[in-house]
Amino acid sequence: MGPWYVWRGGVFPIDWEVEFGSAGPLHFEIGFGDGRYTVRRAAASPSERFVGVERSGASLYRAIKRVRRAGLDNIRLLAGSAEFAVRHLFARGVLETITVNFPDPWPKERHRRNRLLKRSFFDLAATRLRQGGRILLATDHKDYLEGAVAEARSSDLFRVIELDPPPAVFETKYALKWRSLGKPLHYRAFEYHGGAEELSYPILERPQIMPHALLTGVLADRIPFKKQVLPFADGHVIVHEAAQTLNDGGGRWLFRVTIDEPDLKQQLLVAVQQRSAGELIVRLESFGDPIVTPTARGAIHAVTEWLLNQLPDLKVRARNY
Repeated sequence: MGPWYVWRGGVFPIDWEVEFGSAGPLHFEIGFGDGRYTVRRAAASPSERFVGVERSGASLYRAIKRVRRAGLDNIRLLAGSAEFAVRHLFARGVLETITVNFPDPWPKERHRRNRLLKRSFFDLAATRLRQGGRILLATDHKDYLEGAVAEARSSDLFRVIELDPPPAVFETKYALKWRSLGKPLHYRAFEYHGGAEELSYPILERPQIMPHALLTGVLADRIPFKKQVLPFADGHVIVHEAAQTLNDGGGRWLFRVTIDEPDLKQQLLVAVQQRSAGELIVRLESFGDPIVTPTARGAIHAVTEWLLNQLPDLKVRARNY
């Protein structure tokens, strides 16, 4: 297994002992950038395991190359969102540390709800850390630090500890930049002391068959389309545009869809295919390896309902979503 970890079949959370082929302390890093800090930690502790998540595709690519050059097999890197990863990839009490180096400070008052280290994240992280496990924060932003400390204390699950950071923390890309500008750098540990109640989340799994709907009728050659926004489950489905493909005489449409959930955003494709003279299938494409969440299933519902409104002669034969 290489350093790039793909969301794949099975039920979350992931069995990391199977994934790594070994046991040992498990660490999670949020926003690893070009991976230099991750690589230093993993090289210094070969018997421990390191998982990182990053939103930036360019950063992920640079980090993968760095891991490969180092020849390390105790690192797994993922593309995705932090809260989704903590929530679904890790079982209760398995994490030794969660590292957050130089997160986006969201300095404007109206944007502070977007900060990662808020009360809801501390409550979630507490369920995944072992007792005595820590969230480790490095930041150049004093207001962010003070806000994180206040949020951690409000959860009543963490003890705030001032300690000297590992030297490699302040040798990351952003730390070197801030230090060259003479900005002060801050470091804190939030130690989980127990008492977290398990939070309830839907179980996610990779279905054997992608969600779909079967309709009877015939797909029209042209259908006027406007952007659709539909609340579904605990998120929203946004259907941006529809396009007719060139294959099979045009009897296939693709819809570009955004799934926006509290801790996950995905770009999906929904296909509508004329399977026979009197049958249509509306299905979630496997392109992009989508994570089939309850709101992702709503993409099928949104496109199906739009078709039914546009083409009254269509009838639903089955809804498999």
